[in-house]
This record gives sequence, structure tokens and C-alpha cells, in this order.
Amino acid sequence: MQTTPYRFVNTGVQDAALNMAIDEAILLHYLRGDAPPTLRAFRWNRPAISLGRFQNVEREIEQEYCEEHGIALVRRPTGGRAVYHRGEFTYSIVIGKREGVPSGVVAAYAYLLQGLQAALRLLGVQAEISDEHVSKNPSAACFASSTQADLTSNGFKLVGSAQVWKEDALLQQGSLPLEDRAAEFFNTLRYPDARAREEALHIYNQKTTPLHTFAPQASWDDAAQAFRQGFSTFLQHDLPESELSASEWELARQLVEEKYSKLDWRQERISLS
Repeated sequence: MQTTPYRFVNTGVQDAALNMAIDEAILLHYLRGDAPPTLRAFRWNRPAISLGRFQNVEREIEQEYCEEHGIALVRRPTGGRAVYHRGEFTYSIVIGKREGVPSGVVAAYAYLLQGLQAALRLLGVQAEISDEHVSKNPSAACFASSTQADLTSNGFKLVGSAQVWKEDALLQQGSLPLEDRAAEFFNTLRYPDARAREEALHIYNQKTTPLHTFAPQASWDDAAQAFRQGFSTFLQHDLPESELSASEWELARQLVEEKYSKLDWRQERISLS
């Protein structure tokens, strides 16, 4: 193992806006040289949907349904489509070219997916990088299609990831569903009618499956430990458990107020581009 500091951070249970703000705060601190490459695991204080940075909320999400059922909505700094955060393991990683990450989104995905594959092997799951290209599937759901940014096992999509670059650094966010919550999720997505929703859900279930299909006893803590060990092995670095700095927490809370408490921040001048 090399000696350059890396870290693993478990920020526990937070609300949706703070979870997204923490990731940006880590990225900005990393760019300033005030934070090392960071693998983060986190949970959500209630069911939530994170929306890709460029998604149209009004056209794709049943906002009234979400409000009635206590489902939080937050926009991610990364792209992609909607992800349902309940009964799943969520991770993020901030790292850059100085650690050997190749330039370009596709190359960086392929590079970091090796860490995800190592993590899944520790959970007893053999996974491969999807050989599909970006789907034309109109569904608002991230997991409704597989891309070159995803991992599949036995033809089923397991992990979905989204990424954003700033200068020579990237933030990648991803989700590993542990339980089958697909029906709940599709109730939050806007479709012309019930039949269209049922058909979309059927297609979704043919293409995706949760971790518990292959590892029924795996817990959130098991996934967190596997991700920490898997990425440590792949990156050839120790990932000692650490805490966010006071400055990172301060910036994250500031970003909640200025940005992530709103769904329309993408229309403003933002720090991630």
C-alpha cells in the first residue's frame, strides 16, 4: 500500500439536501488541497429521490405524490436520471488525475468500476461492466436502462453511477439497491396512465435486481465494509476511517442554504460545471 493519505468517511444518516451538499463540499476541499481522495458511504433520514442535474422535475416526477408520502426530492450535482433512496447503499468518491484517474468520463467510469467490481466480489457477486450504450429509454428512472457506467450480473443491472468533473477532479455518486423497492419508486414517476406505468415497471424488473437476489443476508454495513475494502484493494491504498473536517461541514451547510434546498439551482451560476 502507498502512503499518500486517502480516507473512508461514513457520514451516517442525513437529510437529502445535506447529503448532496457534503459531496460538493468534499470535492471543493479536494481541489484546494484541503481534503484527500475520499470514499464516502451515507444514508438518508427518509425516503428520497435524487434527480439528475438536468432532469425536468415537472415533466418526470409526481411531486404531489412525493409530498403526500413524505418522499424528499433533491437535485444531484451529477447527471443521470432519478434514483430512489430507500433500502439501498449509497456511495460517493472524490478523486482526480493526480491519483491516476484517466481523462474523460467514459475512461474514468471504466477505471472506477474496477473498485465496484472488487467490492461486489467481497459480497459474493460477480459483476461485469455493461456492454450497452446510452439508452434511448424515455423513463425517468436511472435503473431503467444500463449504460457503460453500470455494473450488471447475470444480465441484471446492480449498480448505477453518475459523475461530474471539475478541473482535474471528479465526483462520482452511485447506488446499490439492497431491497426491491421498484413498485414504490414507479409510483413517484410521471406516466400518461396506470397502464404505461405498469408496462414500464415490468421492463424495469426484467433488467434490474437488488443485491439481495444474489446475497440475501448482506446488510448496509456489509456493503459499506465491502466498498471500503474493494476500493482499497483496487486503488492500492489504505482507506482509514476518518471524519469530515469542520470546514467541510461548514461549507456543506452553506451549500444547503444556497443551493441544495432548491430544485431549480441548475438555472443559476453554480460551482460545478
